[in-house]
Amino acid sequence: MSRFSSPLDCGRTEDNQYDQRVRAVVDVIVRVLAGAVPLAAAATVAGPAPGAAALPPAGFPSLDGFTAVPADGYVTGTGPGTPPRISFSTPYNLACDFYGGPAPAPHPSQDIRCKGDMPGIEDVPVLGGRPHPGDCLVGSVEFKGPGYQLSRMSYGGCDGNPAALPPGGKLLGAGQKLTYLNVTCAVGADNLVACLDTTSGDHGFVLQRSGSWAF
Repeated sequence: MSRFSSPLDCGRTEDNQYDQRVRAVVDVIVRVLAGAVPLAAAATVAGPAPGAAALPPAGFPSLDGFTAVPADGYVTGTGPGTPPRISFSTPYNLACDFYGGPAPAPHPSQDIRCKGDMPGIEDVPVLGGRPHPGDCLVGSVEFKGPGYQLSRMSYGGCDGNPAALPPGGKLLGAGQKLTYLNVTCAVGADNLVACLDTTSGDHGFVLQRSGSWAF
């Protein structure tokens, strides 16, 4: 004799199958959520990845290969009530200095100043107009927000001779660099002088025969 299921039995079977499917779906959801919680916790603890540090403009020379010298050998006084300066001269008739007082460095810059016989600035206008024959031409660079700027000036009485080197500090030789607070300056071969000031972003300048520029 064949056995037939009653409508009640069929209903129970369908209910059981439905319950099993629901439990399977719930189990999957629980597993997914269980895996997501540690990831979320890890993200909360770690926080967002820090942004990449800003880099100097393209064309700025790498200063990694220069030999570092202690900055304390270049500290010069400027008089009562004023912070000291880090002062150095170069083999290229150029003198530079910048803020050398206690941290933090003043904003918006550490006030690098260079003056003397600068190469590669023939396209920089001469302040005061066209120089006369035999005048001295002196280049300078200093901070004029938001960055550093090159300038030139002329004065008479030189009879065509190079301008005298302005008062400067200890010699920073080719292949050397010095760093104090947010500034690194390096002297390279062939009249290269490069300085980077990171007090408020990346600013500085490159002095070189092929063309000097500031940023």
